[in-house]
Amino acid sequence: MTRQILERLLLIALPFIAYGAWLLVLRVMPSSPPGQRQHPWIWLFIVGLVLFAASFVVWGLTEGDPTTGTYVAPHVVNGQVVPGYVKPDTKPQ
Repeated sequence: MTRQILERLLLIALPFIAYGAWLLVLRVMPSSPPGQRQHPWIWLFIVGLVLFAASFVVWGLTEGDPTTGTYVAPHVVNGQVVPGYVKPDTKPQ
């Protein structure tokens, strides 16, 4: 769970990291014009949120248990609780 949270936070921070690297490159290059720059903080935050949301879409499409089949509800067998699960269909496709 912690890994997933850190991955999502990294996705939000990624545009800011890339922009900081770009500013460092401009500072090192001797041909960069001096002057006041406007920083696109809002756009960087929006791009981070889009990456954050896209990660949930990709996660939802690639992870998880199969959803086709018959759901078997949780039940008790010999005093032990068997959690619910999806029993795959046995029909040939």
